[in-house]
Amino acid sequence: MYFSEERNQRLADKLFGHIRAGTTDRLDDVFEYDLAIYRCPDTAAQERVRIFERLPMMAAHSHQLPEPGSFLTLQLNRSYVLVTRNEDGAVSAFLNVCRHRGSRVVTAECGKRRAFPCPYHGWTYGNDGALRSIGFGETFGVAPSPDRGLVRLPAEERHGFVWIVENPAGTIDVKAHLGEGMDQALGEYRLDRWFFYKSHVFDFPQNWKVMMDGLIDGYHVKFLHGKTISPYFFPNMMGIEILGRHALWGNPRRKMQELVDHPPDTIPPLDRYAIIGNLIVPNSVMVMHPHHIEFWTVYQNPDNPDACRVHLRYLTPRNDHDERSHEILAKNWKIATDAILNEDVPVGNTIQASAAMPYVGKVILGRNEVTNQLFHRAYRDFMEAP
Repeated sequence: MYFSEERNQRLADKLFGHIRAGTTDRLDDVFEYDLAIYRCPDTAAQERVRIFERLPMMAAHSHQLPEPGSFLTLQLNRSYVLVTRNEDGAVSAFLNVCRHRGSRVVTAECGKRRAFPCPYHGWTYGNDGALRSIGFGETFGVAPSPDRGLVRLPAEERHGFVWIVENPAGTIDVKAHLGEGMDQALGEYRLDRWFFYKSHVFDFPQNWKVMMDGLIDGYHVKFLHGKTISPYFFPNMMGIEILGRHALWGNPRRKMQELVDHPPDTIPPLDRYAIIGNLIVPNSVMVMHPHHIEFWTVYQNPDNPDACRVHLRYLTPRNDHDERSHEILAKNWKIATDAILNEDVPVGNTIQASAAMPYVGKVILGRNEVTNQLFHRAYRDFMEAP
């Protein structure tokens, strides 16, 4: 079970109430915003400063760095990054850029090394980012020094994830960013005990916020996924815990009807009867199933506000998988990606096209679109902050 018994019971009571009444969680008011936020270059530039280079990015899972000496490379919003686990077990993050001529130091996706020689001229860095040696250093004219190491980024490991701030001049405090509620929920999940299974990076021709809207939207399932996912779920029904700017929620499966009349002390773990979702602003979503977690991070395309980059990772509670387990995970991967590629993305692309039109004006989020309102309200707050 993901939740504490208290949270499991609290969310179950909320969902049972909705199943009996045919209702869903709602906010007090609707929320309007201008479609231009999906394609305005000036808005995208402000997002880079106020969001992507200021806030902690939920960049990787801890198991991707399983032991001292492990490394991985990844792309944040605008930066290619090298992440390492040091000999003392701590995690560090650096710009993956040689301080000599700017070439990429590490091209491998992951592995285990104590040193990273630049392939261009042999400048070599330790996994602590320090410059250890210079190719033909006796003729170059400069000796290794602390100020010529890889550019370090603020990084923190918490709740089984590696969080990184893309601006080296920034600061990081993941607990403060999450707030008490979301920090407690992630602590309950114990995802530091989970394992990285597989990943894929998608490039889509739509703004990153359009993609985020689709990932957290429970209102559209009956219509957009009417023949694929919708038959298994109660339509337009979410039980939501608002945790500051973040949220977790349950979308009840139809089989949860079986539990409605059970005594409260016999309620089983909800993950077998509901999809458990998590919005971790600004750009992460976790969808939790009994045997795996979909961990999504969404970034801008820095060169084009009409495009985005989406990183999907699967996490599993076990590291060893038999043939049947691999089959189940492959089936669920296909269901998730088919729904995104064949149903969500095409509609999102039409939203992006609408944002390019001159007279469309404002659009509206309903009272029942709680998670989407939370995302857009947090986005507005980040963009308006000093």
